Amino acid sequence: LSGGWFEPICISTMEFTVGLLLTFLVTFLIIALSVFYFYHTKDYNYWTNRGVPSIRPVFPFGSTRDLVLAKTFIGKGYNTMYQKFSKERFFGIIDVQNPVLVLRDPKLIKAVLVKDFNHFAVRTNVGANSKEYILRHVINMNGQEWKDMRTLLTPAFTSGKMKSIFVLMEKCSKQLNIYLHEAVGKNPVVEVTNVFARFTMDVIATSAFGVETDSINNENCQFFTTMGSLLKTTKARFFRRFLVNFFPTLVKFLPVQLIPPEVTDLLTNSVRQSVHHREKNNIKRSDFLNVLIESKKCNGENLEKSTSVSKPSKGLTIEEMTAQAFVFFIAGYTTDTSVMSFCLYELSIHADIQEALYKNIQEAVEKHNGTITYESLQDMPYLDQVVNETLRLYGSGQIIIRTCTERYNIPNTNIHVEKGVRVIIPSYSLHHDPVYFPDPDEFRPERFTPQKLKERHPFVFLPFGEGPRNCIGRNFGMLQIKIGLATVISNFKVDLSPEQEVPINIDTRSIVVTPANPVLLRFTPRKMNGS
Repeated sequence: LSGGWFEPICISTMEFTVGLLLTFLVTFLIIALSVFYFYHTKDYNYWTNRGVPSIRPVFPFGSTRDLVLAKTFIGKGYNTMYQKFSKERFFGIIDVQNPVLVLRDPKLIKAVLVKDFNHFAVRTNVGANSKEYILRHVINMNGQEWKDMRTLLTPAFTSGKMKSIFVLMEKCSKQLNIYLHEAVGKNPVVEVTNVFARFTMDVIATSAFGVETDSINNENCQFFTTMGSLLKTTKARFFRRFLVNFFPTLVKFLPVQLIPPEVTDLLTNSVRQSVHHREKNNIKRSDFLNVLIESKKCNGENLEKSTSVSKPSKGLTIEEMTAQAFVFFIAGYTTDTSVMSFCLYELSIHADIQEALYKNIQEAVEKHNGTITYESLQDMPYLDQVVNETLRLYGSGQIIIRTCTERYNIPNTNIHVEKGVRVIIPSYSLHHDPVYFPDPDEFRPERFTPQKLKERHPFVFLPFGEGPRNCIGRNFGMLQIKIGLATVISNFKVDLSPEQEVPINIDTRSIVVTPANPVLLRFTPRKMNGS
């Protein structure tokens, strides 16, 4: 039959089948895209329908296109929106597909964070794999579980406990000083972001995990290379965040692992070994891990790896201890490193402020036996002002997020925030609002004198949040930042290097405010009798 009438029929049948398949695929694709579009945009008129001033959403990014595409950093992106509603107490946006209420009024912010906290007691869902026990820490907990854990951990951050932990920080600061003198002797230009990252790693490792890492002298040590890489902004991590934003429901069913296994294993093994060594030898140490161990002893839990979840009142498992200690890296590593780096950058530009700070440090040190002690740091008011001004300009907490847990009526309006709707407090915008901070881009520590503080509403400066869910490690972070800066300024004069970019650029893919590039400054050792 070859070459006869049957061949055209076969070809015609095949073409019909292919055409039918293509039609089916195109139809399916159109239906799928239509379903996605209508599901994705179903709340695009959410705020308009409720009479709330809002940013018009555009598919598929909502009101946050520049943030999703990392065209700008989070704080600046929200500040652009914030400035469009200067006469409003609040406004609405669509974050990709979710309605979000952004607050501007300090009184309303205080109500949400403190007075009416019970309506906003939840932060937000991190979109994590439920099997990642290392993410079951106090920041991600809610309800009674959060209350229990917060109660257990709070004693670890009291002033008395900080005084004990200072001994560990002091040792790290002395190592920092020795390292800098040796490094500056070879090359006066110092990459301060890298140096402060290693210093911070040493402080956190010894304070949280009871591990002596000596990252300051060996940046190739396992702790620094493994943990340091975790918090670097990479395209893979940015894409993962993209997935969580666009496909939050789908992510729940996919094995999306936010924390690499090697990180979880390293920290868990470090905690297990430290706990085993201390309990075997009856060792007590003035650090965060000791607080967790004391809880563990409450019910005499053994050291074997367990997947069970115990309430804090019954003692913590090794995994739960690891998760709570992990908070130090989440909340402290990048934050403290960046704040100290930004601060030295500003001091290198403002020589008069640096000199005033040096004198303040020297005066306090002379009152306390010629050394930097816990007490002497409390006697450096100008250092506090300098650090606070740095936190205002470059505070890592660009926004504060809360989720409504109970229908809330916004005071003096007929507008309600429904359960499940997120509320955002744009702290970066408040910190850069000229109404509260004239010439907001200028570095002026005098904004934080006692008199100036009295003149401002306290809820326009929120570097650590406020209310029951404020940053639990605030005292720890401030102490580490202050001893790091005091160590450097009391021993070195810092200037801009020719290689340093001015103004400094911010990393647009990072969830915290960090320099986009290394901060390079010139260090000159000070003489013993002055600069």
